[in-house]
Amino acid sequence: MTEAANVTAALAEKAAALRFQHLTPQARTVAKQCLLDFLGVTLSGMDEPLSEILSEVAEEDGGRAEATVIGRGTRTSQSNAALINGAMGHALDYDDVNLTMGGHPTVPVAPAALALAESRKMSGRDLITAIVAGIEMECRMGELVGKSHYDKGWHNTGTLGAFGAAAACANLLGLDIERTRQAMGIAGAQAAGLKSMFGTMTKPLHAGKAAQNGLQAARWAQKGFTANTSVLDVPQGFLATASSTPQPDAALAEPPGGFHTPDTVFKYHAACYLTHSSIEGVKTLKERFKLTGDQVERVTLKVDPGHLKVCNIPEPKSGLEVKFSLRFTAAMALAGRDTSNDGVYTDALTREPELVALRDKVVVETFKHAHSSAAEVVMKLRDGREVSETLDVGIPMTDLDAQWAKLESKFHALVTPILGEERASKLAQLCRNLDSVEDIGEVMKLAVKN
Repeated sequence: MTEAANVTAALAEKAAALRFQHLTPQARTVAKQCLLDFLGVTLSGMDEPLSEILSEVAEEDGGRAEATVIGRGTRTSQSNAALINGAMGHALDYDDVNLTMGGHPTVPVAPAALALAESRKMSGRDLITAIVAGIEMECRMGELVGKSHYDKGWHNTGTLGAFGAAAACANLLGLDIERTRQAMGIAGAQAAGLKSMFGTMTKPLHAGKAAQNGLQAARWAQKGFTANTSVLDVPQGFLATASSTPQPDAALAEPPGGFHTPDTVFKYHAACYLTHSSIEGVKTLKERFKLTGDQVERVTLKVDPGHLKVCNIPEPKSGLEVKFSLRFTAAMALAGRDTSNDGVYTDALTREPELVALRDKVVVETFKHAHSSAAEVVMKLRDGREVSETLDVGIPMTDLDAQWAKLESKFHALVTPILGEERASKLAQLCRNLDSVEDIGEVMKLAVKN
């Protein structure tokens, strides 16, 4: 380990010092895209049972009406807004991913930053800077804890997301390095999230709690609340407790281009991200060879061994479990089903004879690839041929105009049925022009159902 407090202090300094003018055009653009995608998936998740429960309890608790609950339009405390919006944003498991973080970066950061920025009438530039500060913290934390953190059973979105939300809010509040370190310590003491909760409402709760905890950590630190300011460096601190593979040098190294944020990738299938390369591989072979399910004798999915602990439910019994089933999502792709529409992931889907028969043709094996997000799909056809395709959806797009087009298409598919075409278009345009928005309240007013 490096000299005491070096990593904590260095990461705190980066978060505290970041300003809008420091951001590259790529970082600014992707931050805006992250917000657009977050708003889309959160609006789409507003009627999920977990959203109802959290909103009901918040209403029972009462509190100052400072921040908006997305979609619902109710106003609640900053803390409750961060919690509810964060959980709603992850309810469909359709939000963005950053492989350096090893989790979903925006869903803990954006709801915390939005609640704070809305309550204080901050600008779009303030929000963009905060989102980047938060994602950069999450990614450097991902480098710091290494692979062992996730392998132990921690859910990075919940654990590292708390640090990201704290960094975003510390940046918005203008905290100095010392108070940002205090916020990191407070966040580290609250950081939690267990992979054993995947497939339940508690998985998206991890994101909401990370947002809430990070927001509270920064606000408490601003008022003088104390914590160990070397939380990433001391024995029995966060890093020592949560990782057996600490990588401080990797955490402090500068990424190509100066920022990790542009490496964020977006989901275009409403299932666990680790199923996406397999889905794309199956779709590619189906289209290339004009295949039907009847022509296929066996489908072998070769994936990183780590996938088996996350999305290998062999015979899902619920729509939620389907999202974490390599076999079933591959069957959907082979049958030509729409894997991008969250509404198709129902309990009844798991019992459809066509899909059950195709699922039973799918075998999952492991392989080693330079990128853990890659998958190889091998199909043995009834005519004796064997065809294969290797795909990796974890490679970020460099054409950000094309990425805008894909994200806006996804956004409108999710949001237009809720807000209507005119309102959805205005909200999407505000996200594109976020650096010109004077008051984040303008965004939040549009992000509610009429």
